Amino acid sequence: MIMITNSHADELSPRAVLSTLETPAGTVTVVRDDLLPGGTKQRALAAHLTDIVAGGARSVVYASPAPGFAQVALAYVCRRMEIDCVLFCQQLGDSYHEFSLLARSYGATIEPCATLALAEKAASAYRDREADCVKLPLGFGDTGFIRCLRATLRREWAHITNDLGYTPERVWLPVGSGTFARAMLDVLPEGISLTCVDVGVLDPADARVHELADLPGVSVRRASEAFLEPCAVTPPVPSNTHYDAKLWPLIQRDAANQDLWWNVAR
Repeated sequence: MIMITNSHADELSPRAVLSTLETPAGTVTVVRDDLLPGGTKQRALAAHLTDIVAGGARSVVYASPAPGFAQVALAYVCRRMEIDCVLFCQQLGDSYHEFSLLARSYGATIEPCATLALAEKAASAYRDREADCVKLPLGFGDTGFIRCLRATLRREWAHITNDLGYTPERVWLPVGSGTFARAMLDVLPEGISLTCVDVGVLDPADARVHELADLPGVSVRRASEAFLEPCAVTPPVPSNTHYDAKLWPLIQRDAANQDLWWNVAR
């Protein structure tokens, strides 16, 4: 196995690219992590997986919702690090989602499951019977990954505000498991509000959603479509139609001039 060096980590978390979109209220800046093969989560995975491997793991397993992009990020970074990656993927009907097939093209082993709940059970069973295997939670929402994500987001936030020449007063984020939002909250300076759009990965009653909504400076809205339903109105940048793209109608309606939208994947 090849361990990731600092130069490799920099390649996997390059300086953020910014674009602008016009809305009725003015200009919104978009962080273009759709340009990364594995999206935003790619930025922190190299460091996190290096820690996991240092602890003795030789393979990772993950349960993925059908259109989840984290499966792509994990497969891509595992290929770069020469770590075995096994994905238990929710199917839509009899077919794999295109993101599951993309993950397989990066070398991951993929196994079909009818639901995400069954995928979680199968991934746990695989972890239990395989030596030196670590199961990553939904959205990679464990303390180690969040720590690594927080570090890379802090660096990119400094680059973003330097490139813009100002500090946005509001940031728009998609919420699946809430991992990204929790890390971002620790990075943003005081006084910046966070508008989170719950795309429906979790049940509306899930404690993770309510805990996020209860935090100061955080507003949580819910996308009108179910998670497995693609959005009808897509933005003018590549964006996951089950995930990030669901922010676009709300941004068009409610964003203010100089807001920032972090587009985490295509």
